[in-house]
Amino acid sequence: MEKLAVGDRVMPPFQQLFASSEFWSTLILALVSGGGLGGVVTLIATRNRTRAETEHESAEADKLATEAAHQAVTILTDSVIRPLREQVDLQEAQIDHLEKQQERYFVATGYIRSLCHWLDPAVRAMEPDYMAQHPKPALPDVLREQIAPETIKGKETP
Repeated sequence: MEKLAVGDRVMPPFQQLFASSEFWSTLILALVSGGGLGGVVTLIATRNRTRAETEHESAEADKLATEAAHQAVTILTDSVIRPLREQVDLQEAQIDHLEKQQERYFVATGYIRSLCHWLDPAVRAMEPDYMAQHPKPALPDVLREQIAPETIKGKETP
C-alpha cells in the first residue's frame, strides 16, 4: 500500500483504511449480510439474559441464606433458650418456696424462744430443783446468728 498525502501530511496505511468510505461500506455490508448484525443482537440479548440469571441466582442465594438463618434461630431458641428459660423459671419457683420456708423457720424459732422464756419462770416456781437436774441446752453456734444475734461476742446490740 502506498501512503496518501492529505494536505502536507502523509497518512499511515491504517488511517488511510479507516478514512476510506469503501472500507466502512464494506464493513456495514458484511455485518448486515454476513450475520454480524444478528451476532450483535444475540450478544446483547445473551448479555441481558445472563445478567438477569445472575441477579436471580443472587436473589435465590440470599433467600436460602435468610431461610438458613431463620432456621438456625429457631433451632437455637427451641433447643437452648427455651430449656434455659424453663430452668430459670423452675429455680425462681424453688427460691420463692425456700424463702417462704425460711420465713416460717424464723417465725417458728422466735415463737419457740419466746415460749421457753415464758415457761422458765413457771418451771422455776413449780420445781425449784428442775433446772439443777436439767440444765438449759446450749445454743449451737451455727444457729446463734439467726436465733439470738444479741449473744454473739463482740457484737453490740443497739
